[in-house]
Amino acid sequence: MPALTDLAIAGNSYQSEGASAVKIVFASLPAYGHLYPMLPLAQTCVDAGHDVMVAAGGPFLTELPFRTVQGIQDGVTLRDLRQEASRDTPAATGIEFAARMFGATGTRYVEPVLRELFERERPDLVVYELLDLGAAVAAARLGIRAVAMGLVLWNPMFARFYELAGADPTLLQDGYLDSIPPSLQTPGPLPERRQPIQPAHWVPPIPLPAWLPDLPRKRVYVTLGTVVFDAVDVLRRAILAVAGHDVEVLVSAGPGSDPALLGELPANVHVEQFVSQPEVLRHVDLVVHHGGSGTMLGSLAEGIPQLVLPQRGDHPFNGAALVRAGAGRVLANDEQTPDALGEAIGVLLSDCPERVIAKHIATEIAMMPKPSPALLESF
Repeated sequence: MPALTDLAIAGNSYQSEGASAVKIVFASLPAYGHLYPMLPLAQTCVDAGHDVMVAAGGPFLTELPFRTVQGIQDGVTLRDLRQEASRDTPAATGIEFAARMFGATGTRYVEPVLRELFERERPDLVVYELLDLGAAVAAARLGIRAVAMGLVLWNPMFARFYELAGADPTLLQDGYLDSIPPSLQTPGPLPERRQPIQPAHWVPPIPLPAWLPDLPRKRVYVTLGTVVFDAVDVLRRAILAVAGHDVEVLVSAGPGSDPALLGELPANVHVEQFVSQPEVLRHVDLVVHHGGSGTMLGSLAEGIPQLVLPQRGDHPFNGAALVRAGAGRVLANDEQTPDALGEAIGVLLSDCPERVIAKHIATEIAMMPKPSPALLESF
């Protein structure tokens, strides 16, 4: 890819003459785990003087320190996409279901909105979260260069996602930013035009719980992500198992959640709806979570072992990658007995091999290129 300033002068047919700043649209589905990891790169582009716009939806339209516009049909959420894909293809499971949810259903609600936005705004470059395929389709139809940002483990089946979106998988030849450290990479070929990028995560300014940094006891962070996937029982079971150890427990129940649904909890459990996860991870000794990519990568960046309780989507793949690397353990829902949970938590709180390997992967992540506009010029 040429220098970004060259794009502004000699870019696609939409670019006006003489401009020096590049107009970049960062496009993501409206979900915390999809959007927030893109924003550190967006911020570096703003800091470099480029004209940045974020296309998302839902609550993010008024929450971000960027110009933010609708990037999906108004009112449509990730839950809506999941439910519609389930109705349309009830027999689909696993990767095929994800391909239909993101490739077919998601594109149907994203592409028309972003095509209209791109026609009006005439961006020089689109950076899209890998699963927001409607952005890739809209950009391709208008001849706009688009770079994918991969926040999940690479899977050759992503070609199926593109197929169902009506997109050409060779769109990845425009560039693929890869947040996965070497020890976790999926065995097999990766995209040719791939640029590693250090995983990062933007969060709004949220105070760290005052009790967390100074406690003498070990601390465990428990979360099932920003969407609990109707798994309150799983969350409560994990909380009680962790609380049975000599630790303090911080639970993130998710924005808009009702902590009362968790019932009565032991005195060493502290429940919050939403926390600054990067800050929290600097102060804990173990993370028990659903297997979302953001939590997995954030924990590894701090060298923390993990117990994964996968619920759906990419969670089982992330858990398997952690086990393969030796940095964590996994318990499926039907394996989460009190004894199994207690044993896994006890081991992972110790100076276990998983902790040593997690610290090694933290070093790998620290050596990956930090988010920077220069990475967009590297393809």
